Amino acid sequence: MEYTKLKDKTDGIITWLDVNDVGALDGVLRSMVATSQVEGQTESQYDNYWASIRALCKTLPNSPIRKGQPTALPTQVQAIADSVVNRVVVAFASITDIELVLDTVMPMRNTSGNKFETGQEMAEYFGSRVRRLLTDSYKAGNWNGELTKDNITGLSLPVKEVKEASE
Repeated sequence: MEYTKLKDKTDGIITWLDVNDVGALDGVLRSMVATSQVEGQTESQYDNYWASIRALCKTLPNSPIRKGQPTALPTQVQAIADSVVNRVVVAFASITDIELVLDTVMPMRNTSGNKFETGQEMAEYFGSRVRRLLTDSYKAGNWNGELTKDNITGLSLPVKEVKEASE
């Protein structure tokens, strides 16, 4: 791997770490990134560093490394969206008396009629909805991709036009 490619990828990891809590792995990942970004190493060494960083990130429940097509969002916005999604998932997963909530508040997930089997399944569903909302809102200009001083999105939802009844 060329140095510039490694630098771009690992800078994205640092950006993601700045707004996502990974506990004790934060220091480990930052140290690995700093060591990998030393210029003058061989491409094979850069490959090995990236493989190690990637392997460690795979252990995270919300990894900064994604498979497939890169996201259309800037790295900083994607990192903040990941942080918000993770907070939403944790909030839903920590609801007490989840059986009652699943049975009464959220008895059906969608038009297929399937029930949520666990609180975690419901939490991941809402996390996915939040990710879609943030991505769409950023693309539509309804969210600037940043958090407010209160650590929330400050999302501006579009105003739906009310159709007047024709007489």
